[in-house]
Amino acid sequence: MRGLGTRSGLIAVIVTGIVAAGLVAAFLVVEWVTRPSVTPLQPTADGAINPSKRPIVVGTTSGAMGDLRVSIDGTDVTDKVAGAGDGIVVDAPKLPDGPHTMAVSYSASNLFSSGASAEWTFTVDRTPPPLKVTVPIGTGVNTHDVQFAGTTQPRSVVRVSWKRGSEAVAADATTGEWSARLMLPQGRVPVRFTATDEAGNSTTKKRVLIVDTKAPTLTISGEKKLARLTTTAAPVIYGKVAGDKPRDLLFGAKINGHQIPVLRGKDAVGGKTATSRALGADAEGGPTLTIKGRNFILAPGKLAEGKNTVSVWVRDPGGNVARQEFTSFVDSSSEFGSQQLVEGAVGADVDQLQERLGEIGVWKGGSTGTYDAKTIAAVKKYQRKYKLKENGQVDARTLRAIVGRITINLSTRTLTLERNGKKVKTYRVAIGQPAYPTPTGNYKIVNKQKNPRWIPPNSPWAKGLGPIPPGPGNPLGTRWIGTSAPAVGIHGTYADWSVGTAASHGCLRMHIPEVEELYEKVAVGMPVEITS
Repeated sequence: MRGLGTRSGLIAVIVTGIVAAGLVAAFLVVEWVTRPSVTPLQPTADGAINPSKRPIVVGTTSGAMGDLRVSIDGTDVTDKVAGAGDGIVVDAPKLPDGPHTMAVSYSASNLFSSGASAEWTFTVDRTPPPLKVTVPIGTGVNTHDVQFAGTTQPRSVVRVSWKRGSEAVAADATTGEWSARLMLPQGRVPVRFTATDEAGNSTTKKRVLIVDTKAPTLTISGEKKLARLTTTAAPVIYGKVAGDKPRDLLFGAKINGHQIPVLRGKDAVGGKTATSRALGADAEGGPTLTIKGRNFILAPGKLAEGKNTVSVWVRDPGGNVARQEFTSFVDSSSEFGSQQLVEGAVGADVDQLQERLGEIGVWKGGSTGTYDAKTIAAVKKYQRKYKLKENGQVDARTLRAIVGRITINLSTRTLTLERNGKKVKTYRVAIGQPAYPTPTGNYKIVNKQKNPRWIPPNSPWAKGLGPIPPGPGNPLGTRWIGTSAPAVGIHGTYADWSVGTAASHGCLRMHIPEVEELYEKVAVGMPVEITS
């Protein structure tokens, strides 16, 4: 017993006490850590789940549980519970979509608590999330470092992947916007996009992206022939491309800064002729494209009278563009209204333009017949006055405004010339007989003739009649203004008494002095509207 009073005995007592205290502390830690609890893990409280894809998981104690009871919407589902480490798993794949309430309770032998219970709500959602990929636009890019972007259901996870890599990003919690970047190789790369919402539903989309970092090459031939056009205003451009297959390219041109409708190479291979109609545009008078091997023929449409800057371009699927530019001077017409006019134009059509501008009050002095800086300034004043694009060119819209249009009212038997949005003059006309009514609709002037020769139409009423030369007996008088309405024109008549009646075979008759006056004020291409 004296040993207890020794130094070594004291140490033994202290060590024993420390060990005992440590054991007690360890016991308390274990009891605290394993104390009963109920924590919704999948889904979380107020979260969402698709139970057909994911089981319901609840965090509980790692110790023994007694009197376990699990219910969903008040229905006992304890028999569907399985253990999963520190928790339980509930298999309920047939739960209907919508909100649900879950309750879990159990007892446990624990120093700190004899049991735990909790109740919470969650939503069953089996609807796949929407998924849009808005970037990149189109089917190709011209960089290896490609950015992708789009929208999906907020808080969803979007994975963008190809066969050698992927990136997963979380969509914005409010807007659903997402973006990701991938390094892609040259060529055609299949890319997969998968959006997965918090309920486990997913939507997948696929795209084949063409990565093309090299621009095609473009050459134009015969530029000397295009430098000056006197017999036509519609050039034909010959060229060749390399570096890409022509069928994969887009072809286009800018004429005086105005983009013509774009044409697709794939619409022009195999002996076909591509038109703007293939892209939903009106092909009448529009550009055409044909391709033979690597050679192409592009007809961009009519150029304006004067000096035109033409920029031909091709674009590959990656967005790389090759361009060739040339200048073409056009002097193919002297009739004002038949074609557009730009700087450099010369001739009677420019004279008439300047006279019209003088009538409107934006041109001072006599006509010069040259589309120069003074003319450009006057055209800009006109465009500003009538709220047109102020470019100093007599483009399509400006030409229509200056030239005007004709409206014909069959009930009042009148023809009205309009210009700059205002009535210039109204004339009396004869219209078609009841047996040969003048058609209604929207047409245009297609030709003009002075002292025309009358040719019998292919109609029963003209059977047996022969041509009539110009002169007093000619049914057309001294002027013919043909329209796109079948066999219908505006013309003079020596039967002066018939004007104002329904006496013709469909045409519009006018007093000879008046039709001669109208003839000088209208142009080919002018709209003609005939109403009842």
